[in-house]
Amino acid sequence: MFRGAFEHTMDDKGRLSIPSKYRELLETHSEGQVVVTVDPDRCLAAYPLPEWEAIEARLGEMSMLRREVRQLERFLIGNAVECGLDRHGRILVPNNLRTFADLERDVVVAGQIKKFEIWDQQQWSQQQQQCLDSMEGAMEVLAELGL
Repeated sequence: MFRGAFEHTMDDKGRLSIPSKYRELLETHSEGQVVVTVDPDRCLAAYPLPEWEAIEARLGEMSMLRREVRQLERFLIGNAVECGLDRHGRILVPNNLRTFADLERDVVVAGQIKKFEIWDQQQWSQQQQQCLDSMEGAMEVLAELGL
């Protein structure tokens, strides 16, 4: 399970060091293979390969006659890139994905249970503030979880 948020620096070539906790999970569950794709919140979503393959399988079972399914495939699958951890525990984030998420140097890698997200550090801070500002709706979910 991916949890926690970690500040990292991406180099000029787009190499991003994955937090050691996440690296261990990726090595154990997906032989260091991760699929990175775009997210509607203008960040990147990174899935261990088996988790991503399950998503693709579920999406592939949906009717292609539904416009929403075709759009989702174009958006998620069309932008998905398989990345392997290098010997330093980094992934290479392609330029088109960095541009989409407005990633430059300072990024946040944030766990989201079955995946992790990669955010521009400033956008992550703004997103966190937006979450706080709209927490009323989340309070019901917190109550359901018993928190």
